[in-house]
Amino acid sequence: MKSQTDQIRHRIRSIEEQVDAGTYRPGPWSALVREIRTLPGADRRALAADVSRASNALHRRAGHPEVSVVTGAALETVAVVASFVPLIGGIDTRSKVLSLGGALILAAAAQPLLKLIVGTLLGVRYAYAFLFGAEPRFKMRYGSYLARPRWARVVHHLSGTIGTPLALGFVSSIDAIPPWTRAVCWTLAVVIASANVFCFLAAAAGWTRLGPLRLSVTSGGSAGRELRGA
Repeated sequence: MKSQTDQIRHRIRSIEEQVDAGTYRPGPWSALVREIRTLPGADRRALAADVSRASNALHRRAGHPEVSVVTGAALETVAVVASFVPLIGGIDTRSKVLSLGGALILAAAAQPLLKLIVGTLLGVRYAYAFLFGAEPRFKMRYGSYLARPRWARVVHHLSGTIGTPLALGFVSSIDAIPPWTRAVCWTLAVVIASANVFCFLAAAAGWTRLGPLRLSVTSGGSAGRELRGA
């Protein structure tokens, strides 16, 4: 008789075959992931490579532009460093536009980079970087994520909620930045942090959507869903 992990591997291969043939319809993967989440850690680790491979195949159906993890991390790091050019220019010229532009570049680059670093330290591995609309993200090797204990999965997602507010708060704390820019950055930091907290609490309470927004695509919502699963 096949073990449970062997049966799951067979179901994963079936899903992959459907994806390759273009006949897959939503449902079986979500059900399978829910089952895998209930397995002991050793079994989740044993299935990690199979889960990651199928997850990548499913994700790539959306056709998001992608680059390697190293390239993506390098681009995000360059963006963080480059953001200080308009920030410093805004300080020197007292330009609201320059300083705010630098703040927004820093905020956009800090979030995925911080989550990548925290996830890597927690044992999550990544397959590639991609654009979700205009937002840069890093695709997890989903099996390595599911193999982590629940607390690590919660912390991983929570780390994705703080990068942007921290970056905006940092800019708003610089006295030399024009007051208007500091006020805008502080306001944005509070609004974004509040939205993240709301998504977290809503998902923890069992909500799956806020209007057209699926909470699972937000870091706060994903953290709340993991916490609820405990």
